[in-house]
Amino acid sequence: MPDESPARKQPTRNDVAERAKVSTAIVSHVVTGAKRVSPEYTRRVLAAIDELGYRPNKNARALRTGRTEVLALLIPDVSNPYYAEFALQIEIAASERGHVLITANTHDDPEVELRLLREMGSRNVDGIIIASVFHGNQPRPPEYGEIPTLLIDAFQPADGLPTIGLNATESAKTIVQHLAEVHRCVSIALAMGPSSGPTDPADPRKIGWAEALTAAGLPMGQVSALGWTREDGRQAAKRLLTGPSRPDAIFAASDQIGIGLIRGVADLGLRVPEDVKVISYDGTLETAFTVPRLTTLQQPIQEMARSAIDTIIDYTPQRALHTVFQGELVLRESCGCGDPTPKPIPKHP
Repeated sequence: MPDESPARKQPTRNDVAERAKVSTAIVSHVVTGAKRVSPEYTRRVLAAIDELGYRPNKNARALRTGRTEVLALLIPDVSNPYYAEFALQIEIAASERGHVLITANTHDDPEVELRLLREMGSRNVDGIIIASVFHGNQPRPPEYGEIPTLLIDAFQPADGLPTIGLNATESAKTIVQHLAEVHRCVSIALAMGPSSGPTDPADPRKIGWAEALTAAGLPMGQVSALGWTREDGRQAAKRLLTGPSRPDAIFAASDQIGIGLIRGVADLGLRVPEDVKVISYDGTLETAFTVPRLTTLQQPIQEMARSAIDTIIDYTPQRALHTVFQGELVLRESCGCGDPTPKPIPKHP
């Protein structure tokens, strides 16, 4: 026999507002994350939603507003701890504002990046956050103008696009100054990857390293530009430490290079920091697990992720700003600082 009982009426936004004793606008703000709502109102609305079993109709909202509340994140390689941690914080920040995040890898390939841009556009995402293969002064294809796009991990502004990045030049100077002033190093090498392209300006980490050496009255150190991976760091140790003049310290332009350097130093029968001091750049959690623990210039990943999400959700084409963040030097044993006694692994703030 068919069930002839009347269908249970689905609760509406008005029902939630009445139960929570707030306006329907506040309910919308809590559900969509479009605006910040006080903790008390948020608690009441979420309690009413739970009690009533309210489920907003996302498809109807998308048709009405023209927004899907879906964002895309394109990064070179999610297996890189830096991008993995950044992606996690961006996903958390997106969820807090009621948005879903789609993540894809570009593999540092311009063709893959452009294909993904087109694909995400066809999926009607509201915006794209991207650590782009197209760096510096390289011209960007027209695909970048089709939907709101934000560049992260950017060292400088980009025409017509909002950008977010660390003050890399000053961060590099901080590293070199610490090695020169605190540890009295007189020969500081640089291990990094190759430049992104012939039209790019010099990497700001290299600029900061060179300017800090000059300011300290020190000679230019050796440079190894093999690549950005752990294996590249291991090979950089062999290149920098087996020549006629061994540096006192090495500035690794990424955590992965720094981790590889520590392994490479051990392979050569040398010790960190007794024979050579190492400081890296990025501040991923992985650096707290090396032996010795790796001193690193930590980027404010959580703060940068929140800024990225707020910028892309509240996107205004006329405000293509470059937002600059400052890093913090986390001192550990690889440079000769820190207490070697094991401590709980720190978390990003």
